[in-house]
Amino acid sequence: MYPLKIIGLGPGHPDYILPIALKEIEAAEVILCGTRHAESFDASGKEMLFIGKGTPLSELMDKVAQVYQNRKTALVVSGDCGFYSLLTYAKKVVPEKDIVCIPGISSLQYFFAKLAISWEDAKLISLHGRDQDLAAALAENKKLGILTDKNNNTAFIAGILQSAGCENSMLYVGEELSYPNEKITRLTVAEALSYQEEGLAVVVVINE
Repeated sequence: MYPLKIIGLGPGHPDYILPIALKEIEAAEVILCGTRHAESFDASGKEMLFIGKGTPLSELMDKVAQVYQNRKTALVVSGDCGFYSLLTYAKKVVPEKDIVCIPGISSLQYFFAKLAISWEDAKLISLHGRDQDLAAALAENKKLGILTDKNNNTAFIAGILQSAGCENSMLYVGEELSYPNEKITRLTVAEALSYQEEGLAVVVVINE
């Protein structure tokens, strides 16, 4: 009998995948992941279950729950497996005692490092497909790390800052982090109101 491995792939670039993660991916027989994740490792000879290709995630996870004990199975996820990832979902279909997590570098951890800003005192939240009380988080914290989506983006965050009277705050926007076309932009609230990302981004707010 095998455990279910949940493996953090890091921010994206292969240089930031931990060696143990690559070792566990190589050993896996069945892998559930996003299509972009599979670009970072050798998937030959493995049964691949892809998120976002038409099959509902619930069906994919049901299959994982059926096979993991008899076949080496892994969920390969972006960043770290314990930060807004599939770990919570996996615990609903697989007993917690059967789950082994392999950590990775989260996009926010990577971004704070690139900015040379400590993050032990930062509030970390996700607006990626989630509703959060961003105004309250901004009011209560001087430093925030935020995962965004196409609607809850940099301009949206700047609008909340402006409404809250935090017009002296600074926003740092990280796009395509760790990839060759990585882009990091420092913006005032006024500048951020009209900023348009080229894709998904993470944002760090220094709230004055």
